[in-house]
Amino acid sequence: MEHRPADVPANRLLGSIAATGALILGSIRLILGRDHPIAIVLVDSDLVIHSVAGDRRFIERLDMAGMGEGRPAVEDAIGTNAIDLCLRERRPMVTSGWQHVSAALANTTIAAAPLFGLNTALHGAIALVSDASVGTDALSGLALLCAESASAQLSAVETSGNLDRMLVEQRAIIDSISDGLLVVDEDGRVRHMNAPAGRILTLNPEHSVGRRFAELLDFEPIIAPIFRTGIGYYDRELIIDSGRRHLHLIDTAVPIKDPQGKVHSVVNTFREFNRAKRIAQQIAGSPVRYTFDDIIGTSECLRHAIGDARKAALGTANILLNGPSGSGKEVFAQAIHAHGDRRDAPFIAVNCAALPRELIESELFGYVAGSFTGAQKGGRPGKFEMASGGTIFLDEITEMPLDLQAKLLRVLQEREVTRIGATRPIPVDVRVIAASNRNLKDAIARREFRDDLYYRLHVVSIAIPALKDRKGDIPMLATHFLRKYAANAGKPVFTISEGALRSMAEYEWPGNVRELENTLERLVVLSDGTEIQRFDPPGDARPPTASQAAPLPLKSLREHERDVIAATLNHVDHNVTKAAEILGIARPTLYSKIREYEIALQRGGVGGRS
Repeated sequence: MEHRPADVPANRLLGSIAATGALILGSIRLILGRDHPIAIVLVDSDLVIHSVAGDRRFIERLDMAGMGEGRPAVEDAIGTNAIDLCLRERRPMVTSGWQHVSAALANTTIAAAPLFGLNTALHGAIALVSDASVGTDALSGLALLCAESASAQLSAVETSGNLDRMLVEQRAIIDSISDGLLVVDEDGRVRHMNAPAGRILTLNPEHSVGRRFAELLDFEPIIAPIFRTGIGYYDRELIIDSGRRHLHLIDTAVPIKDPQGKVHSVVNTFREFNRAKRIAQQIAGSPVRYTFDDIIGTSECLRHAIGDARKAALGTANILLNGPSGSGKEVFAQAIHAHGDRRDAPFIAVNCAALPRELIESELFGYVAGSFTGAQKGGRPGKFEMASGGTIFLDEITEMPLDLQAKLLRVLQEREVTRIGATRPIPVDVRVIAASNRNLKDAIARREFRDDLYYRLHVVSIAIPALKDRKGDIPMLATHFLRKYAANAGKPVFTISEGALRSMAEYEWPGNVRELENTLERLVVLSDGTEIQRFDPPGDARPPTASQAAPLPLKSLREHERDVIAATLNHVDHNVTKAAEILGIARPTLYSKIREYEIALQRGGVGGRS
């Protein structure tokens, strides 16, 4: 096929489609999501690229791959591609990934459809190009929709008689999206406003078109400076408080420019923050893997704890879980969430001891743009906002600094949060489940925990028993963990001897269920057979024989503490996180003591992870 520059009439027809394509591009971005780059490519009937519109960086990447304006889209130039195929076959085509011979296009997907005018005259093709992670069906469907709309536009321009129908079709496409969309021209007049935009802004779209945008609102339009600067923005959080409107939006504004760079209009798309937040919650929420059926054991103390938790799950009161480290407090928290009315809402887990002191407030309550050095440009919602409608689990609550305890108390009382740097509070509907491995009343007596916060959290208190208090559950737990880790390791199902079970029952298990699980995983990995025949308590926990017993030398309390920390670190192969859990202290506290006692951490192997 011989390729030549398109003639003037064809250029004019494709030019009218290119102007409309910039408007449709915003809708396509909303459908595919912001994480996927997108470009619309128009090609004339001679396979010469007429125009490329879309994300700037992605356009630059396509240009480097040979898909720039004025360049041929033939197979000889850029390798096998859907644009060349669709014009040869006169039907929609898709190419993706390995189908592209060109290495520069190997990570892209191209969906192309032919553009037909009157009497099926072929005027060229329209293609959507994105990264290879986009499903071919989705991209092909959007390309076909664009081609049908563009072909209708071509016929209308050719006959000059179907303009009204074309506008109705375009309006139907724009109105079909659930986000607000409006177009404002350089004079500040509204050229188009879809129904969702009218609902969000409390305006009548039909009465608004043709009027100045600034006259319709009781606040300064955010997009006004774009006509001067030519710089748009994506996914900016906007909080607007005016006399008649209280808006919390995620806003995007794209300037439409002429070849000289002058802004002629701005396409503005926006969605309500709560709607965007629900989508983010589904992605950012902690996975809920456990229900009450996953809590293993039949001992009386465990059954009593499960019974109380089941009853508490059906209400909305705050819950305090108290139990030693490794006893399963987060398992209980997830089970309570999964059993209650909020099971379909987000579950957000926060370990108060794992967050640095200087970041915990911003993590919990969020911040606005420019509130401190290193803050994200557009601000960020906190964990309480992300958990709104669902449950927030505050583990190791006693590690929260006292000044933040006061702010947490206010959140629980007022049911609203104020981001760092903001003045306007944001309502939140959150159920709080807190957990601690320390005695909170002792912490109150030492002035390490606020008594008023304790009573606010202590509406329902559930004691999670230590493993040493329910040793009758050890055989059932051991069988469960052996099956689990044998399957993970691809080994036959393991059994455990009576002698090994007796040794396990005699051991105190300071790390509780977590230590038991880790121990059985290690035994499965290291075992050559299919039966665990013996269990030796680790390290200093092994009971001495009569010949080994000897009077212990007297030591100071500091020496004893150093020895216990060193022994625990040796037991867990210097894994600081596991050692802190067994010792029942926060990881930062353990690091402090390691430095204080000058204990050397061995980080050479896998066990040295912290």
